[in-house]
Amino acid sequence: MLPSPLGRRIALELRSARPLTWLGPLTATLCGAIAATGLVLSGEALLRVAIAILLTDPILGAWRAAWVNTDWRSPMRGWQATPTRAWMLVPYARLGSPAARFSQWLSSRAKFWREAVMPRVGHALTAIFVTAAIALSVALVLGASVFFLTLAALLLAPLESELGENGAGRWARAFSEIGMAWLIGDAALSQIFPPLDSALVALLFATTYRGLLSVNARPRLGFAISNFSMLFLLVLLVARGAIISATIVALLLGALVLWQTLVRAKRDTPKTFFARTQWFVLVAMVVAALGIAP
Repeated sequence: MLPSPLGRRIALELRSARPLTWLGPLTATLCGAIAATGLVLSGEALLRVAIAILLTDPILGAWRAAWVNTDWRSPMRGWQATPTRAWMLVPYARLGSPAARFSQWLSSRAKFWREAVMPRVGHALTAIFVTAAIALSVALVLGASVFFLTLAALLLAPLESELGENGAGRWARAFSEIGMAWLIGDAALSQIFPPLDSALVALLFATTYRGLLSVNARPRLGFAISNFSMLFLLVLLVARGAIISATIVALLLGALVLWQTLVRAKRDTPKTFFARTQWFVLVAMVVAALGIAP
């Protein structure tokens, strides 16, 4: 028997959401959990963190992949070429009557959906609906605050898809993979909306990640965004009285700036820069989380 031209009905793939560096949802979720309770461990806390990581990394990663890896505009290219055929929903409707015109309008769009939309993006639509249902179900297990944060995180992938993965959509991607993951990790343990200091640190590391995403195409802009966000992080840590954490982050920022000079002088490549400096930012995330922990 020949395979169906419509392809698979369901194509759901859970995948990690950190394609460039170790700065991914897994790390951000862990740091958010540290910011909520410090290093206090218990069986329940470890279970909630594990569920939060499952939510922010593979599940929301699959949601993002379904949006950004699908060409949503391809079905619209065949819209004008799609023939129309009247569907007489109302028996004995006269030609040219409102009922007949509505039947023709509905018929053309049903034909377009069946022959143009579903063969091209049907599997992505299925993955989106299934992933959203799984994500919200898992979020409910962790509490109302995680549920509402997950709702907000779900909006960022279609925004990234619309703005462009390599353009302004980088902001949506950074806030989704780092900022929202941090907040969900915090809320998973505290079971309330994260406090202002934790939210600010999540915002600053999301901005740092946004800068790193631009290093390959626009190194100067990427370095400027990441450096300024790290400087604001230093100010926040000092204002909170976390002097030791601020000192360590300052040393790490200095190391990052030294590596950046090699890229600016074209003695190093952005790819090598990522490999060498991702650990500095990873340590900075953990140190900052400990610095604001209760």
